[in-house]
Amino acid sequence: MTGVVLCGGQSLRMGRDKGLMVSANRLWAEIVRGKLVQTSIPSVLSVNSTQKENYLRHFDENDLVVDNSAINIQGPLQGLLSVHLKYPDQDLMVVACDMINVEIIVLKKLLNDFNASRVAAIAFKGERVEPLCAIYSSPGLAKILSAYRQSKLSNYSMMYILEELNAKYIPIPEEWQSYFRNFNSAEDL
Repeated sequence: MTGVVLCGGQSLRMGRDKGLMVSANRLWAEIVRGKLVQTSIPSVLSVNSTQKENYLRHFDENDLVVDNSAINIQGPLQGLLSVHLKYPDQDLMVVACDMINVEIIVLKKLLNDFNASRVAAIAFKGERVEPLCAIYSSPGLAKILSAYRQSKLSNYSMMYILEELNAKYIPIPEEWQSYFRNFNSAEDL
Protein backbone atom coordinates (compact mmCIF):
# COMPACT_ATOMS: atom_id res chain seq x y z
CA MET A 1 0.00 0.00 0.00
CA THR A 2 1.21 3.48 -0.90
CA GLY A 3 -0.43 6.68 0.25
CA VAL A 4 -0.99 9.45 -2.28
CA VAL A 5 -1.57 13.07 -1.36
CA LEU A 6 -3.22 14.56 -4.43
CA CYS A 7 -1.79 18.04 -4.91
CA GLY A 8 -1.91 18.34 -8.69
CA GLY A 9 -5.08 20.34 -9.05
CA GLN A 10 -5.16 23.82 -10.51
CA SER A 11 -6.70 25.36 -7.35
CA LEU A 12 -8.65 27.79 -9.52
CA ARG A 13 -11.32 28.55 -6.91
CA MET A 14 -8.71 29.01 -4.16
CA GLY A 15 -6.48 31.13 -6.36
CA ARG A 16 -3.26 29.51 -5.12
CA ASP A 17 -1.78 26.05 -4.73
CA LYS A 18 -3.71 24.37 -1.90
CA GLY A 19 -0.97 21.87 -1.11
CA LEU A 20 1.40 24.74 -0.30
CA MET A 21 -1.06 26.65 1.87
CA VAL A 22 -0.14 26.83 5.55
CA SER A 23 -2.12 25.95 8.64
CA ALA A 24 -0.58 25.74 12.13
CA ASN A 25 2.83 26.47 10.55
CA ARG A 26 2.64 23.39 8.30
CA LEU A 27 1.92 23.02 4.60
CA TRP A 28 -1.42 21.38 3.85
CA ALA A 29 0.35 18.66 1.82
CA GLU A 30 2.60 18.02 4.81
CA ILE A 31 -0.38 17.83 7.21
CA VAL A 32 -2.21 15.24 5.10
CA ARG A 33 0.97 13.26 4.41
CA GLY A 34 1.73 13.20 8.13
CA LYS A 35 -1.61 11.53 8.77
CA LEU A 36 -0.86 8.86 6.17
CA VAL A 37 2.54 8.29 7.80
CA GLN A 38 0.82 7.79 11.17
CA THR A 39 -1.06 4.86 9.66
CA SER A 40 2.35 3.32 8.74
CA ILE A 41 1.73 3.80 5.02
CA PRO A 42 4.64 5.16 2.97
CA SER A 43 3.40 8.05 0.87
CA VAL A 44 4.11 10.32 -2.07
CA LEU A 45 2.76 13.62 -3.30
CA SER A 46 1.11 13.72 -6.71
CA VAL A 47 1.86 17.01 -8.47
CA ASN A 48 1.64 18.37 -11.99
CA SER A 49 4.70 19.48 -13.94
CA THR A 50 4.13 23.19 -13.25
CA GLN A 51 4.19 22.54 -9.49
CA LYS A 52 7.36 20.45 -9.29
CA GLU A 53 9.81 23.32 -8.76
CA ASN A 54 7.75 24.85 -5.93
CA TYR A 55 7.31 21.50 -4.19
CA LEU A 56 11.05 20.75 -4.41
CA ARG A 57 11.57 23.73 -2.10
CA HIS A 58 9.78 21.76 0.64
CA PHE A 59 10.00 18.08 -0.27
CA ASP A 60 12.60 15.64 -1.57
CA GLU A 61 12.34 14.74 -5.26
CA ASN A 62 11.73 11.09 -4.27
CA ASP A 63 8.59 12.24 -2.43
CA LEU A 64 7.02 13.58 -5.63
CA VAL A 65 5.29 11.83 -8.51
CA VAL A 66 4.83 14.25 -11.38
CA ASP A 67 1.87 13.68 -13.71
CA ASN A 68 2.90 11.40 -16.55
CA SER A 69 2.57 13.27 -19.85
CA ALA A 70 1.57 10.04 -21.63
CA ILE A 71 -1.74 10.22 -19.73
CA ASN A 72 -3.69 12.98 -21.42
CA ILE A 73 -6.42 13.47 -18.81
CA GLN A 74 -7.31 16.49 -16.73
CA GLY A 75 -8.09 16.10 -13.04
CA PRO A 76 -7.32 13.69 -10.23
CA LEU A 77 -7.39 10.61 -12.45
CA GLN A 78 -4.21 11.76 -14.20
CA GLY A 79 -2.41 11.93 -10.85
CA LEU A 80 -3.79 8.60 -9.71
CA LEU A 81 -2.80 6.79 -12.91
CA SER A 82 0.62 8.48 -12.89
CA VAL A 83 1.32 7.10 -9.42
CA HIS A 84 -0.03 3.72 -10.52
CA LEU A 85 2.42 3.69 -13.44
CA LYS A 86 5.30 4.36 -11.05
CA TYR A 87 4.11 1.81 -8.46
CA PRO A 88 2.05 -0.69 -10.50
CA ASP A 89 1.98 -3.37 -7.80
CA GLN A 90 0.77 -1.04 -5.05
CA ASP A 91 -2.77 -0.41 -3.91
CA LEU A 92 -3.16 3.37 -3.46
CA MET A 93 -4.76 5.17 -0.53
CA VAL A 94 -5.64 8.60 -1.92
CA VAL A 95 -6.32 11.71 0.13
CA ALA A 96 -6.76 15.19 -1.34
CA CYS A 97 -4.34 17.81 -0.04
CA ASP A 98 -7.21 20.06 1.07
CA MET A 99 -8.70 17.43 3.42
CA ILE A 100 -6.63 18.72 6.32
CA ASN A 101 -9.30 17.80 8.87
CA VAL A 102 -9.16 14.08 8.08
CA GLU A 103 -8.36 12.06 11.20
CA ILE A 104 -6.23 8.95 11.63
CA ILE A 105 -9.30 6.96 12.72
CA VAL A 106 -10.84 7.60 9.28
CA LEU A 107 -7.76 6.37 7.41
CA LYS A 108 -7.46 3.31 9.64
CA LYS A 109 -11.14 2.47 9.07
CA LEU A 110 -10.61 2.80 5.32
CA LEU A 111 -7.56 0.53 5.44
CA ASN A 112 -9.18 -2.07 7.69
CA ASP A 113 -12.35 -2.27 5.57
CA PHE A 114 -10.28 -2.54 2.39
CA ASN A 115 -8.12 -5.32 3.82
CA ALA A 116 -11.21 -7.18 5.04
CA SER A 117 -13.03 -6.99 1.71
CA ARG A 118 -10.25 -6.83 -0.92
CA VAL A 119 -12.45 -4.93 -3.36
CA ALA A 120 -11.25 -3.03 -6.45
CA ALA A 121 -11.97 0.30 -4.73
CA ILE A 122 -13.42 1.54 -1.46
CA ALA A 123 -14.55 5.03 -0.47
CA PHE A 124 -16.60 6.79 2.15
CA LYS A 125 -20.15 7.89 1.46
CA GLY A 126 -22.24 10.35 3.42
CA GLU A 127 -24.46 12.90 1.71
CA ARG A 128 -22.04 12.40 -1.17
CA VAL A 129 -19.29 9.98 -2.09
CA GLU A 130 -15.73 10.94 -1.16
CA PRO A 131 -13.60 9.68 -4.08
CA LEU A 132 -10.52 11.55 -2.85
CA CYS A 133 -10.41 9.78 0.50
CA ALA A 134 -10.40 6.26 -0.87
CA ILE A 135 -8.35 3.21 -1.75
CA TYR A 136 -7.93 2.04 -5.32
CA SER A 137 -6.50 -1.46 -5.75
CA SER A 138 -3.62 -2.19 -8.10
CA PRO A 139 -5.75 -4.56 -10.25
CA GLY A 140 -8.56 -1.98 -10.34
CA LEU A 141 -6.17 0.76 -11.49
CA ALA A 142 -4.69 -1.60 -14.09
CA LYS A 143 -8.22 -2.13 -15.43
CA ILE A 144 -8.84 1.63 -15.62
CA LEU A 145 -5.46 2.26 -17.27
CA SER A 146 -6.17 -0.43 -19.85
CA ALA A 147 -9.60 1.04 -20.57
CA TYR A 148 -8.02 4.50 -20.95
CA ARG A 149 -5.38 3.20 -23.37
CA GLN A 150 -8.11 1.53 -25.44
CA SER A 151 -10.22 4.75 -25.42
CA LYS A 152 -12.96 2.91 -23.53
CA LEU A 153 -13.41 5.39 -20.66
CA SER A 154 -16.40 7.57 -21.41
CA ASN A 155 -15.70 9.82 -18.43
CA TYR A 156 -12.63 10.75 -16.38
CA SER A 157 -14.41 11.77 -13.18
CA MET A 158 -13.47 9.93 -10.01
CA MET A 159 -17.15 9.15 -9.40
CA TYR A 160 -17.28 7.37 -12.75
CA ILE A 161 -14.08 5.46 -11.91
CA LEU A 162 -15.59 4.26 -8.62
CA GLU A 163 -18.68 3.08 -10.51
CA GLU A 164 -16.53 1.28 -13.10
CA LEU A 165 -14.70 -0.50 -10.30
CA ASN A 166 -17.95 -1.43 -8.52
CA ALA A 167 -16.61 0.24 -5.38
CA LYS A 168 -17.64 -0.58 -1.86
CA TYR A 169 -18.86 2.39 0.20
CA ILE A 170 -18.37 2.96 3.91
CA PRO A 171 -21.13 5.02 5.56
CA ILE A 172 -19.81 8.19 7.20
CA PRO A 173 -20.93 8.44 10.83
CA GLU A 174 -22.53 11.78 11.71
CA GLU A 175 -19.69 12.61 14.13
CA TRP A 176 -17.14 12.20 11.30
CA GLN A 177 -18.76 14.65 8.86
CA SER A 178 -16.29 17.47 9.60
CA TYR A 179 -13.31 15.21 8.81
CA PHE A 180 -14.31 15.21 5.14
CA ARG A 181 -14.51 18.95 4.69
CA ASN A 182 -12.74 20.22 1.58
CA PHE A 183 -11.37 23.72 1.42
CA ASN A 184 -11.90 24.74 -2.19
CA SER A 185 -12.05 28.53 -1.98
CA ALA A 186 -11.04 31.38 0.31
CA GLU A 187 -14.65 31.54 1.56
CA ASP A 188 -14.29 27.95 2.88
CA LEU A 189 -11.48 28.98 5.20
